[in-house]
Amino acid sequence: MLIELYIFAVVIIVYGLFTTLAVIGFNRLKREVSSPEVKLDSAFISIVLSARNEANTIEKCLEQIIKQQFPANHFEVIIIDDASEDNTYSIANMVLEKSTLQYQVIRESVHQGKKKNIAKAIMLAKDSIIVTTDADVVFRFSNWLSTISNYFDIHKPAMLVMPIDFEMESGLLPTFQIIENIALTAITAGYVGIQKPFMCNGANLAFKKSAYESVNGYQSHLNISSGEDVFLMEAIKKMYPSGIHYVLSRALIVKTKVQTNFSDFFNQRIRWAYKAKYNSNFLNLSAGFMVMMANLLILAFFMSIINKSVIMPYLSIFVLSKFVFDFLLLFLASDYLGRLKYLGWMIPFQCIYWIYALVIGVCSLFIKPYWKDKQIN
Repeated sequence: MLIELYIFAVVIIVYGLFTTLAVIGFNRLKREVSSPEVKLDSAFISIVLSARNEANTIEKCLEQIIKQQFPANHFEVIIIDDASEDNTYSIANMVLEKSTLQYQVIRESVHQGKKKNIAKAIMLAKDSIIVTTDADVVFRFSNWLSTISNYFDIHKPAMLVMPIDFEMESGLLPTFQIIENIALTAITAGYVGIQKPFMCNGANLAFKKSAYESVNGYQSHLNISSGEDVFLMEAIKKMYPSGIHYVLSRALIVKTKVQTNFSDFFNQRIRWAYKAKYNSNFLNLSAGFMVMMANLLILAFFMSIINKSVIMPYLSIFVLSKFVFDFLLLFLASDYLGRLKYLGWMIPFQCIYWIYALVIGVCSLFIKPYWKDKQIN
């Protein structure tokens, strides 16, 4: 009994340090991007994306790019259609033909996978800033692109990690995803803030093409279907230790659709977790393990209540400490994302998250996930 108590004491101490560092990093980040005007000599931007069977969202995605208050001669859009079985390709062409944008829509006859498609799009891109995104991103602020351009002009990052949020949906599953995303945003931003980045999302990511080329792009991990974002970040971090940035500007937030089907949600999370075992960053794996252990505190506490264990008072202190650490972190990120009203869901979220984290973690070790009806490597 005493051994278990010592183990959980170590867990909560390490977890507290982990979250405290994220809070410190979050508060170090810049809050806004100055100089809203786009300079005539600003770097050219290439927006690249891979789309497969995205007929339901590709039009809205492109409309959100077309509406950007940014000179059309300063950027281009390159879409690789990954052998879609619907009319994604024709919709994308139809929408872009009506615009004044520079664009390319390329249709692959054989499924290649997202990473190879993005690599091809980057190869075709002008020597510029690369912005990767997803076809299911359905909202962007109209100054999203100008904010990216200005940040690169002023601060010269090798990579700019940017936030993801979700379009509003009712229901428990969408709410769960929003709460989880708040936590992921806090950790992602916080650890960039202390120059120890280990997470990012390719649905909203920008980097210099020269930085991409200097690390040989995706070549070192091209055999792994997913993870084009985090593996590239790890490579860039080694060559540019202080070159990965994050800025707390709401103009950079993009919104994607939540998973409303539990099977799709489960498969997506397995896919996210699956790539972690190929990541050489010790912080990535240790953080996942530590978060899972910290969440098992909730189970241990409930079990101690049922068994009337003598360590129940100590576990209650540990659980309360975890709530305090999590609240501080979630408050910062929810305020930034405009999601403060979701803080009330924190306690029920905590009570079930340990089950979710354990199941996803274990399943990712044995199940090969799918992306767009294709099993990934």
